[in-house]
Amino acid sequence: MTGAIMYISGGRWDGIPGTDRLLAEALAEASPVLWVDQPVSIARHADVRRSTLASIRGRTEMVQPGLRRLRLPALPGFSRPFIRRSTEAISRCSLRALAGDHNGRIKGVINASPLVVFPREVHAPRVLHVTDDWLGSAPLLGLAPRHVERVLRENLALADTVTAVSPGLAHKIQAFSGRQVNLLPNGCRTPKALQHGKTMPVAALVGQLNERLDARILELLGESGLPLVVLGPRTEKEVATRRALDRFLSRPTIQWRGPVGPDEVSHLLSTARVGLTPYAESEFNVSSFPLKTLEYLSFGLPVVATDLPAARWLGNPYVRITGSPTEFVNGVRDALQIPPAHQQRLRIQSTARSHTWCVRAEQMLALIEGRQTTEPGTSSGPHQVGSR
Repeated sequence: MTGAIMYISGGRWDGIPGTDRLLAEALAEASPVLWVDQPVSIARHADVRRSTLASIRGRTEMVQPGLRRLRLPALPGFSRPFIRRSTEAISRCSLRALAGDHNGRIKGVINASPLVVFPREVHAPRVLHVTDDWLGSAPLLGLAPRHVERVLRENLALADTVTAVSPGLAHKIQAFSGRQVNLLPNGCRTPKALQHGKTMPVAALVGQLNERLDARILELLGESGLPLVVLGPRTEKEVATRRALDRFLSRPTIQWRGPVGPDEVSHLLSTARVGLTPYAESEFNVSSFPLKTLEYLSFGLPVVATDLPAARWLGNPYVRITGSPTEFVNGVRDALQIPPAHQQRLRIQSTARSHTWCVRAEQMLALIEGRQTTEPGTSSGPHQVGSR
């Protein structure tokens, strides 16, 4: 099947790379991709303001080979009820123009946005890809829950196929919608060849620092005196979380390097001894599939993680699932005491190869092209796209 994939994302192309961008980049290796940004205010984003007319006309720009980007402009306060209508109208107009420019050469639409409705003008297979608990997280994201629910219901009615990134989220959307939801988990970049070399006796925590992390685990890690390197930006919103992070990051054995480039992330994960996924047990996290867990494995790192459905779904012997903050810290201490041998790191790395973004992209393309059958599901469980 020829043509481009339209990918309506839940974020901006130049935001922190997450599920949408990583999957779209992998899709672009096999098929042209038309990336559509989440609507954002023209008052806050100069690039969107400058390209408003071009966006409404469906004009895109190339951001990498095989992948073109369309910005969606919105008026200031676009989440307010009256202004929201203008945002929806602008989005419809922009997507209609984009579809017209490609004159029936769109072979599929992936919608991963909590705010944008499928374009009705595109007559191609539609996949609603639910990447987060949009209903539960709407207030945290500054979105109106009733509006998010309305958009979700409309997209569920329009979608040919529905996928979700975690078992917990698939269960939730299946119960909400009453229709089959396929499990298409998050992935990781293709593992690079490991270099022989000494590891440092440090643990690694990579990613955004915010309310998703378990404050009690962070507190005990700080008190333990275990050496820990932290990479990533602080994105917390609540005062209590800010204070907890202040205390944690001020500990003498905690090195926080802030947001860094991919080379520094690669260097740390190539030389650390264990990766950490200390997520709190919240409704939002139960529905999530932490990207960091697979990223650690792809570098040959054993992982210590909290007990979430996504961690159990992996069924990976190198992911130590813990049931309490004390058990988590003990798991980190145990991992730091014995440096993993090179052969062990290769074995760990090999377990990530069936979860790369290229594998996920192939599974998504197969769904769109009608050549993918899901593994048998049950009345209580989602169908799994492809095989693990």
